[in-house]
Amino acid sequence: MATILALGAYLKNAACLRRADASVQWSALHGDLGTPTACAALEASAEALLHSAGGRVDALAHDLHPDFHSTRVAGALAARLGVPAFGVQHHHAHVAVVAAERALAGPVIGLALDGVGLGRDGTAWGGELLRVQGAGCERLAHLWPLALPGGDRAAREPWRMAAAALHALGRGDEIAPRLGPAAGEAPARGVAQMLARGLHCPPTTSAGRWFDAAAGILGLGLRQAQEAEAAQALEQAATRWLQGHELPAYDALVPRDAGARIDLRPLF
Repeated sequence: MATILALGAYLKNAACLRRADASVQWSALHGDLGTPTACAALEASAEALLHSAGGRVDALAHDLHPDFHSTRVAGALAARLGVPAFGVQHHHAHVAVVAAERALAGPVIGLALDGVGLGRDGTAWGGELLRVQGAGCERLAHLWPLALPGGDRAAREPWRMAAAALHALGRGDEIAPRLGPAAGEAPARGVAQMLARGLHCPPTTSAGRWFDAAAGILGLGLRQAQEAEAAQALEQAATRWLQGHELPAYDALVPRDAGARIDLRPLF
């Protein structure tokens, strides 16, 4: 087996050395790679793990996203050592690590319900049904895509995802009257126009953004300072509601004409 130094993704970053004997050595947790301190810590950990491997590895692994600091460090180290660096799709890695933890050698079907990770098609994935066997990964199905009005800003402002859900339901005319009183009339009208024109509204299949949309529709938070803050508020509200109500039944979320898409729009 090959010795591989993996440098991870952006959030909750850590590095890992997988030796030829299949043993692994982890670095400390560096946190999110949005600060110089975290980036410097990753670089130091990569050098320490490389030293632990005797100064040589067979390959570097990193997330598919080209702008992550971990991707740049992996590329630089690979060039210095004269070895390949290869990108691993974010949700492929999520499923593969569960299979590895349980020593599952055969192909597995995994459902990755996550925030956002760059997909092989260049779009933002995050609600993926995958068939994984080692380095092989087949995308079998995914959540119905939602627009991200304002790009990454939509992940910090759940009301924008609520607007995207209304637009996806063909109810864009409700965005300003429903969301404007809390988010501001001008921002709500602006986002409605962005969605109507498809301006700066990349699609995502992220489960996290669907949770944000539900939280935004219910008025559980306009903005979130921490990852999954809106999703946690939604979970708490749902838990309270279910203490006194039966879980309602819903029609099938995979309509015959939906292709390989799991349509969550009926839940809204």
